Amino acid sequence: ARAKEKRYRLLVDHLPVGIYRTTPDGHFIEANPSLARMLGVRNPTALLRHNVKEFYVKKKDREEHLQKLATRPRFFTEFELRRASGRRIWVRDYCRAHENADGRVLFYDGILVDITERKNAEKKLRQAAEELRQGNEELESLSLTDHLTGLNNRRGFFTLGQQQMKIAKRLRKDSFLLYIDVDGLKKVNDALGHRAGDRILVAVAGILKETLRESDIIARIGGDEFAVLAMRSQRGGERALLGRLEDRIRAHNLGHAKRLRLSLSMGVVRYDPKRITSLEEFLAQADFHMYQQKRARVAAVET
Repeated sequence: ARAKEKRYRLLVDHLPVGIYRTTPDGHFIEANPSLARMLGVRNPTALLRHNVKEFYVKKKDREEHLQKLATRPRFFTEFELRRASGRRIWVRDYCRAHENADGRVLFYDGILVDITERKNAEKKLRQAAEELRQGNEELESLSLTDHLTGLNNRRGFFTLGQQQMKIAKRLRKDSFLLYIDVDGLKKVNDALGHRAGDRILVAVAGILKETLRESDIIARIGGDEFAVLAMRSQRGGERALLGRLEDRIRAHNLGHAKRLRLSLSMGVVRYDPKRITSLEEFLAQADFHMYQQKRARVAAVET
């Protein structure tokens, strides 16, 4: 038996992982050299003068471990410890509770593995992934195109729209801005999911592309908001355009279920260089007219 115990102690002392046994309140009863090195203590004998609570970075981790051990005989977990020098390390703890016949805890024991390198590598990977995500978002913000509809995005609308306003002013061409809001999109998203909502947005984009000219600037400038900056043509101006859009919307709705039918609120403003000094102001006026139409429609339904 003595020889067997000696072989056991020799094995434990040379294991590259920390082996421990503590009292229920956390005082070390046994420890091997690897655990002492892991915690930055001179040797296992010196470690016996410490309580494991001294090494926890977060007090709540210790409390959670004891709660889990109260309901199950063993489990493993990962958490941070603080070495005697103050440097933090990550460990994986395979721990067990040993109880007597009455269910009272006699001691805890377990195996601690230093996983700091793995955690640091995971952190670097997360940082790299976050940098990549931010880079993609930055690239998307620099792009002029809305990825869902293929129309100009808000940046594209302002980039191209400002140029068109300068041309319209120089050539004294009549132009107008149409502001469109998709009615009830949030209800569709809530009831049917965002894929259904995306289908509606794509349908609106398709109707705008079919109805307008290539020279017109069409954009999705927000979640459910679209804008069109167009010059008057021989086919008429804003009234003719609104009529063609309404015809296409009706044709679309004939072939779709009620919950996926389109309803658009639209506001239109003629460009007056004497009154409108910027595209932002132009857009704000069209937005105001759109909301007037929306309010009038709601009032009509209520009466």
